[in-house]
Amino acid sequence: MRITKLVLAGALVVVASACQDLDTTNPNNPNRESVLRSPDDVQSLISTTYREWFGRTEGTTPGIAMSFMADEFSGGFFDFGGLELSREPREALNPQSPNNPTGAPWQDYYRIIAGINTAFRAIDEGDMVIRDGGTDVTMRARTFGKLVQGLSHGMVSLIFDQGYVSSEITDFEALSFSEARALLRPYTEVRDTAIVELEEAISLAQANTFTLPSSTSEWIPGIAMSNLDLVRLAHTYIARFMVYSARNPAERAAVDWNEVLSHLDEAITSDFAPVATPGIMSSVYKQRISRQRTTTPSDFARADYQLVGPADVSDGFVTWTNAPVEDRVPFRMTAGDRRIDGVNDPRPETCASAPASASCGLYFGFHQATIFNPDRGTAQRSFYFYHRWGRGTSHEDGPIPIVTVAELDLLRAEGLIRLNRAAEAIPFINKTRVANGQLPAVTIDGAPGVAPDCVPRRMDGSCGSLWDALRYEKRIETAGLEGGLHYYDARGWGALPVNTMIHLPMPVVDLELLQIPIYTFGGGQAGSAPEPEPEKCPVVLPRCT
Repeated sequence: MRITKLVLAGALVVVASACQDLDTTNPNNPNRESVLRSPDDVQSLISTTYREWFGRTEGTTPGIAMSFMADEFSGGFFDFGGLELSREPREALNPQSPNNPTGAPWQDYYRIIAGINTAFRAIDEGDMVIRDGGTDVTMRARTFGKLVQGLSHGMVSLIFDQGYVSSEITDFEALSFSEARALLRPYTEVRDTAIVELEEAISLAQANTFTLPSSTSEWIPGIAMSNLDLVRLAHTYIARFMVYSARNPAERAAVDWNEVLSHLDEAITSDFAPVATPGIMSSVYKQRISRQRTTTPSDFARADYQLVGPADVSDGFVTWTNAPVEDRVPFRMTAGDRRIDGVNDPRPETCASAPASASCGLYFGFHQATIFNPDRGTAQRSFYFYHRWGRGTSHEDGPIPIVTVAELDLLRAEGLIRLNRAAEAIPFINKTRVANGQLPAVTIDGAPGVAPDCVPRRMDGSCGSLWDALRYEKRIETAGLEGGLHYYDARGWGALPVNTMIHLPMPVVDLELLQIPIYTFGGGQAGSAPEPEPEKCPVVLPRCT
């Protein structure tokens, strides 16, 4: 029995959709043989892969579930596995649940990889030359394909416990199930494969001068990217995959932080924001967390108190977080951070559609509404809505930030702290803290002030350390950026609620096809997060050890 159903079929789906969307010279759903003979279709197969990658990475599955598990946002709906996987005490993922979030990301990322592999084999086996107006652009296509190969394997490594490490030399059409099983590797090897592919993209881009055209449906939509721009983007994702793949504090500490800093030196220098177009590319994740259909802002999800609570300069959050989960109810904080509340004259443009009863911050706002069923837990309720990105139609008709300079600055700050260069990290933390939060600058001693008048505060109500300030700043500045980002940080920092699963298992359908026993994670069994240690720092700092 062959493995074609698992991977190769996905490649042909990509081929068909690419030809339909781009109206190439082969507009009918082509079979594999016709694709292998058509340079236009091969280029289309490669050039449309990033928008597919974007759609999954900025989609609801598994982004909503991971965001909720990391206490970034919370809600009372079962959609996308969010409520199921974020209830406390944490439960194991039910593999048979209709809300199981494993299937879509696995299928989509491997469909993208399979499509690129098919295109590369077409180029290699037929000595194919792709031309644009008479110019040979074959290496442009190959470089871009390597980039998206790496991005796709990288996402598999962040999300799943294991995965395939397939390339253009792997022909799944010729594999038996046992041979396919042998290709499964742990997430660390999938991550390493991704990094190798991104490094190959860097080498190809450095050796070949080209520009990816600005298009609504191909390449990086809305961005004309030079070969050197592509190099910076690849360095950016290498740094991210190196750090975010860690499953616990020990793995995060073991990251080669000097190498991470080296990649960050070569990374993007402005926010990376591909341009969305209705019906072609959008961020449904951003739309869901900021959705306002009538007068209620954020009617699908609200900012979790674990995200915004450390900015409370009253004792509301300390009381809330130390109460039994079943006794937690929403409350209004006295927010010391202007990103959360207190910017109403005038209101930020993104908060303009909130009702008059709401109070706005730069990114979040207060609105007293109980929109979730109390029978599903009052701890999921929050009075704080989110409006920074995704409001109205902005999730599908304009630039969509997915990597920001602020994220990279704070990633650099973490590396500097871990390398015992904490003083060098301080300017990177203060950069957004002071300008956006209108907070006093932190020092090596941490958050200035005397409790309760300090931000962030610790669970016992005391003023936070520099490490606390870094983590708080990262969470506030990257809220809503990518569904998995807070989840990756929380597990690496040891901050996931106890028994939260630390990665997703393979989808049931693939396990059954490969005759592998069905397994799961979380709920206290294998793959469960330990009890958090919020007071612990990776190095000795004032206020924590």
